[in-house]
This record gives sequence, structure tokens and C-alpha cells, in this order.
Amino acid sequence: MKNKKIFYLNLIYFIAIFLVAIVFALGYLGVFTSDILSSFLIQIVVMFAIPLLLYTLFVSKNVKKTFTDTGFKKISLGMLGTSILIGIVLYFLNTFISTFFQSLIAMFGYENIGTGNTITLNYELLLKEFILSSILPAFCEEFLHRGIMLNAGKKCGNVRYSLFCSSILFGLIHLNINQFFYATILGGLIGYVALISDSIYPSIIIHFINNFLSLYFYYGYYLEWPLASFVNNLETYFLSNITLYVLASTISIGLLIYLYHLLTKRLAIQHAKTTAERMINELKLEHIPIEEAQEKITIANKIIQDSKTTFSIANGVKYSFIDNIFLISSVVLGALVTISSFIWGIL
Repeated sequence: MKNKKIFYLNLIYFIAIFLVAIVFALGYLGVFTSDILSSFLIQIVVMFAIPLLLYTLFVSKNVKKTFTDTGFKKISLGMLGTSILIGIVLYFLNTFISTFFQSLIAMFGYENIGTGNTITLNYELLLKEFILSSILPAFCEEFLHRGIMLNAGKKCGNVRYSLFCSSILFGLIHLNINQFFYATILGGLIGYVALISDSIYPSIIIHFINNFLSLYFYYGYYLEWPLASFVNNLETYFLSNITLYVLASTISIGLLIYLYHLLTKRLAIQHAKTTAERMINELKLEHIPIEEAQEKITIANKIIQDSKTTFSIANGVKYSFIDNIFLISSVVLGALVTISSFIWGIL
């Protein structure tokens, strides 16, 4: 074992995805008749409480350090606003991505499991869905993927590797083919934001915005909420002409990618500005010799320059097979269940 820390991170993740699969299986067998209970177990217990406990016991040895390692660092109001905008952009981009992959697997005869169920709408249901589908996943899933596997993982020395693995695992832990493809891509885009902001909070915000808007437009269609009805009518109009739909989709996707690029660039600048302001305040250059002040500024400049090379630091680090044995096991388990969901969907 070359890297004990990465070994423990992969072990923690394998325990999490294994327990998620168990809860899913028990749900299909009818053991859990309440989706509130199963969601509570998966989100709060399996994706947050257990990883928090295990990481603290085996890696950080301190709860406060666990939250620091997983990226719970303050962000500015400007970064908060930019994160919200990125969340909106990624929601619409994710809509196109998910539509494409759903159409692709439908060509093989796949039908989404559970479709066709009638819905009885009420405010109690909306509140429940808001908590279970928007708030809990945004916090708990981000803690496991962008916190444990990405932020803590990158400290082991390989940033690109951690980003790639956390994105693939984010797709696989949904344990169904319908969500795997777009969740993987979305995980990569959110993970990039986590890296350039050096904080998990933008990821949580983006994840929440994506899930909240999905919930809003889904139920808003049935409840005839103004914005939801407008978007649905616009989509219906474009779908009436396939050529027009392809053209509009191509332009929209290009524009959304461009906006994502601009907003992430803005977020990186805001993060650098916030970091610089904090460092200046911490340096306390007043009433000290000029030589000492210059030395502090030189050190600060080096730290800022190092922060700009996030994706090149120690990317040559390699892990042994033993280090990755539980990562491989997680991928195999997730892939088997995901493929099974596809087979089930075409039978």
C-alpha cells in the first residue's frame, strides 16, 4: 500500500455505495414502504454521517479538520451570486444532455422504470419533494463526492484523477442507466467549480439549484405555473419541427457552454480576489520593517501563483492496485447495478 489515505477514501466510498445498493434492493423488495425513510437512510446516514465518522476516525482524527479537508471554506457574496447563475446555466445544459441520452437509450427499447404512475399533487408532497430531492441531495451527495472524493482526494496528490473518479462515481451511485450519463457529466462540471473556488459551497448551491429547478418545472407543468408552462409550450413548439428543434438545441447548448465558461472564469477571479484580500489582512504589514513586509508579500505572491496551477500540481502521482482496490470495487458494483437497470428497462 503506497498511499494509505487514498486507500481509506476509496474504502469509505465503497461502504457508501454498497449500503446505497442495499437500501435500493430492500426498497424494490418492499421492505421500505416509505420513500422518506429510504431517502433519510441514503442521504443523511449513508452519504453524510457514515463517511463523516469514518473519515474522522481513520484520516483526519478531528471533526473540524474533516470539514476543512472536504472544502467547507467561506465564500464571498459575489461567489455566492455567481454560483447561483452557474446553477441555472447547468440546469438548462443538463436538460439538453439528459434528453439526448434518454433518447439514445430509448432507441434500444429502454423504458424508464416507474413511468406512468399517477400523481396526487398537494403542498405536503411539494414540501416533501423539496426536502428529499433538493436540499438533502445537494448537501449529502456533495459531501461524499465533491467533499470526500474530490477535495480530500486531491490532497493525496492527483487533482485530475480525483476529478475524474468523483465524476464517474457520482454517475454510478444513482444506480440506474437513466441518470448515469448526465449525472457523470454534471458531476465533472460541478467538480471543476469546486476546484477553482477551493470550496464545496458553490457545488452545494449549484446542485441545489439544479434539483430545485427540475422539481419546479416538473410539478409546475401539472400545476400550470407561469414559467413552467411557458418553457413547456416553447419546447412543444420546437419539437413540432425537428429541424427547428435541432437548430435551437445546438445554438442553446453552445450559448450555455459559453456562459458556463464565462461564469467559472468570473468565479475563479472572485476567489483569487477574496484570497488576496484575506491574505493582506492576515499579513498585517503596518508598522513592520520594509524588508519583512517585502518578504511576506513575496510569500503571498507565491501562494497565489501556486493556486493557479491546481490542475498541474503532482498530477504524476500514481497509486498502487491495493490503494485502488475499493475504488475498482465501487465502479464494478455501480456498473453492474446500472447495467442491470438498463436490461430491466428493455425487458
